[in-house]
Amino acid sequence: MPALSWNTSLSDAIVSHGSNLSVSLASANNATKPVEVICAWPVSGQYGAGSRVLYYVLIAACLFARREIWIKNACLAAALLLPAVAAVHGIVLAALHRDKAVDMDIYGAFQLCSIGVLVVPVTVRLSETYRNTPGRNTIFLWAGLLLAGLLSLTIEFYRAQTFPCSQDAQGRPILTNPSKFPYGESTTCGLVCSETEGPFSPMRKGSSSDIYVIPAPSRLTFGTATLIAAACCVHTIVWMASMAELVFEDNWKSPFGIEVDDSQADEQIPGTNGATKKTMRDVNAMIRFFLSVVAVPIFGGAGLAILIIGEINFFSGPVSYQVESLASIGQWSPIVGTGLAVIGSLYLVLAADVNAVKEDNMLFERQQSWITLFGGRVHHRNTWIKHFSRNETN
Repeated sequence: MPALSWNTSLSDAIVSHGSNLSVSLASANNATKPVEVICAWPVSGQYGAGSRVLYYVLIAACLFARREIWIKNACLAAALLLPAVAAVHGIVLAALHRDKAVDMDIYGAFQLCSIGVLVVPVTVRLSETYRNTPGRNTIFLWAGLLLAGLLSLTIEFYRAQTFPCSQDAQGRPILTNPSKFPYGESTTCGLVCSETEGPFSPMRKGSSSDIYVIPAPSRLTFGTATLIAAACCVHTIVWMASMAELVFEDNWKSPFGIEVDDSQADEQIPGTNGATKKTMRDVNAMIRFFLSVVAVPIFGGAGLAILIIGEINFFSGPVSYQVESLASIGQWSPIVGTGLAVIGSLYLVLAADVNAVKEDNMLFERQQSWITLFGGRVHHRNTWIKHFSRNETN
């Protein structure tokens, strides 16, 4: 019995010592594991929380209040303008690329362009107003601009370089948790990354020239963003091809008086089982209808997924570092400006209704005056007729 007790105590001690050793080794490996870092300019104020919220509200207004004229007039232009500017920004970022440095504005431009290029086709499919007006030609050109911007952003995400970093400026190991990364100019991880030594960008001058070493984004990595941006490019090309038929049909056939010949619509097509041109057109229309029904939830859901993933990434430690706060005027001034534009659009609609009511009242009063004047003349004429009738009888 004593021997058995000694063996049991010895085995428990060995197991306990082994578990503690495993925990210590795991902690050491976690501490010494290199962290992927980048030299980056922070997200600028134009892609801050206020601007993004404004953009989402405009998109929602164009989707769910597209039949309200005063909302559509005020929101549609801004909803199309913001991603167009972001696309131009993406093209400039790709043209002014700097090696070993990343401009985090690529995430902001990608957020606006990707959501816009997924949601606007849904709006065009749902609304006959957008689809049957000449403005769809502008939307076609707008899609081409966003395609160029998304291609540029795809290239920029692919070019982004990350570097391993295991120690801070004092030689202490850096944990893999981004929230515990020693942010600041003292932690360079062996990279040349400062406002005085470079790298430099023509787009980052003056107060916007601050550059820092930060962990590489982990919520939406550069590789994942590259794949999503490329997928958005494919979707944009397919959508533009589907829109081209409608655009060029109206632009080329209508001005030259070219009309579709329906005289042989009921003739059977050779090689088919009694199918005619008319039935084939009906079948094609039905297929397009079902494709539209399927496309709306798919692309709408894709846009919502990018919105959620992108916002999680924006509020992560690396991407939110040194970003302009919502209290800054650059964040809430676009919201106030858009709100004033909506109020002005509503005032114009109400003023037009008031003027229409006034014109109707004036027209009604004019009609009443003419009726009164005409009725008085009729009464005067009847009086003279009665007077002359009495004189004749006398």
